[in-house]
Amino acid sequence: TLSSTGEVALLGGESEAIPLKKISDYEDISLKYLEQIFSQLKKNNIVESIRGITGGYILSRPPADITIKEIVYAMDGPVKPVDCVETDGCVKSDICSINWFWQGLKENVDGYFENITLKNLINKG
Repeated sequence: TLSSTGEVALLGGESEAIPLKKISDYEDISLKYLEQIFSQLKKNNIVESIRGITGGYILSRPPADITIKEIVYAMDGPVKPVDCVETDGCVKSDICSINWFWQGLKENVDGYFENITLKNLINKG
């Protein structure tokens, strides 16, 4: 989700690992919920976990190299305003009179997310 992008952005200005407890306290978000988010982000190589007393999470790459699209896809999968934008989403997509509209919306959203990096969000925040 886009809200999880904010949690990831918190890591962007840090050179050392940040414990989830610190993010939980700062953002007033359940630690259990953050564990689920960061598990997905780790699985998708957006963050790395560091063990030990000074452990926590750190970005796997510089913020300028992580797109919002990567984060959204890691959390929710591909953006699809309606199911029929996927080729197997609707049996009538080839004859649908407005499929072009939904496909265009998906492509525009994907392009927008692809062109914004985590660094962009950090700098604007």
